[in-house]
Amino acid sequence: MKDGDQIFLQYKLPEGVVNDSVLVSNHEFFFKGNIGSPVKASLYRNQNPRYDNDMFDYATVYLEKGNIILSSADTLLHTVNSGTPLNEDYAELAAALLPFNEKGRTLRDPSSLNATELKDTAFVAAVTKKVVDHSASMVPVKFAFIDSHLSSFVSLITLSELVRDSKNLKEVDERFSRLSPLLRNSTVGIAVQNSIAAGKKIKLGSHAPNFIQPDNFGKLVKLSDYKGKYILLDFWASWCGPCRAENPNLLLAYNRYKDKGFSVVSVSIDEAKDKSAWLKAIEEDRMPWTQLADLKGNQNEPYQLYGITTIPANLLISPEGIVIARDLKREELHAKLASIFK
Repeated sequence: MKDGDQIFLQYKLPEGVVNDSVLVSNHEFFFKGNIGSPVKASLYRNQNPRYDNDMFDYATVYLEKGNIILSSADTLLHTVNSGTPLNEDYAELAAALLPFNEKGRTLRDPSSLNATELKDTAFVAAVTKKVVDHSASMVPVKFAFIDSHLSSFVSLITLSELVRDSKNLKEVDERFSRLSPLLRNSTVGIAVQNSIAAGKKIKLGSHAPNFIQPDNFGKLVKLSDYKGKYILLDFWASWCGPCRAENPNLLLAYNRYKDKGFSVVSVSIDEAKDKSAWLKAIEEDRMPWTQLADLKGNQNEPYQLYGITTIPANLLISPEGIVIARDLKREELHAKLASIFK
């Protein structure tokens, strides 16, 4: 560490995200504070996580009682954790994921594509597919770690991240039931349990609940207005990088099938303070289909009604109002629509 480097610390508590920072002096830096129970935290060098999306030098550390040792020959990025039980566990998981993370850093981030590249929907789809496939390849490694560490808080945190994808719901539910009671009844454990329950709200074959939301012109729109069409009910937000990266793919699908009985209804979980950013994102991403938002953030009525816990997320609804698929993205979306409109 060089004198003058700024080190940022960030972690999440039930009451909100905690951010702190300090300058390096004499090649050292110190943070001082108190926490009630262990938390997963991140360290960043010379990049403020509140404003930067693409982080270049960072490390994960589990804050807990004891002497935590972070060792690296050069940067935070190559840190190896040790010294306390949770950091020893995390080091084991990190070692298993290291080859995947190294490969991941060589992949192009879809959110970094320029305006010209974004116009090439096939290129955007190919770039996005590589990232998504790479992320999916890490999931079995994470579940294997959980299976061998059922009493570790690191396993609970890993489950809390895996539950964000509905495709993992069944496996997350099964692993969660095997965790120690102490973990299951913790604050994070209850949050994971709630996410699992929310994910089970709307099952394939269920009737899609109706709702009313204002569109970007202030007109009230009902989901039932679209009965008789295949509808992709899409949840997103202007600040969500993965959502924005998926929008060109939605546009491609919309243009291909809009005259065959298919449409998209997007529900944003932007807040009122983000209204201008929401409207700007609609224009920038060239989204001609119905855009809805009550601007209440994650308290958005359909977001809660459909048990959505993370974005991007979507449900494909039949002309009869039945949910027939969930979280169709990239080539999966096109394959499903091609089978319907063949």
